[in-house]
Amino acid sequence: MSDQNPDAGKSDEFDVAHRLTRLAQIPMLIGLSVGMVLFLITFFVDIYDAVATYEFLDRKKTILLILNLLDMVFIANLVVMVANNTYNTFRLKSSAHGEGFIKESERAYRRMKHRIVSTIVIISSIHVLSELLESPPCSGST
Repeated sequence: MSDQNPDAGKSDEFDVAHRLTRLAQIPMLIGLSVGMVLFLITFFVDIYDAVATYEFLDRKKTILLILNLLDMVFIANLVVMVANNTYNTFRLKSSAHGEGFIKESERAYRRMKHRIVSTIVIISSIHVLSELLESPPCSGST
């Protein structure tokens, strides 16, 4: 009789597919890092432009600048949260850490999802507020 397990082949195929999927995340993490550098440059260019053109002296333009900078900060934090979670998922190995570690990881993942949703709501609110402030006032004629 053969001592081989018929499910062993399926497990090996799943393991290879799982590893390839995890390796596919590396170029995405690199792309997110490049995007963060570009976003950082944009952040400082916006500040420089506001100071160079004296836009900060206009109250409404200052509020719009601050909203724009806050928007960039929240988007950057969103990218950092997603990149960190992706990296942690990439290096997580259940055999090395045990079941308790995996359960704690799942709780942390749920907390992170709530933070991401909250950040997206804040970003959307900032966009709506910026649009309202940028729009011309309505004429009161009826």
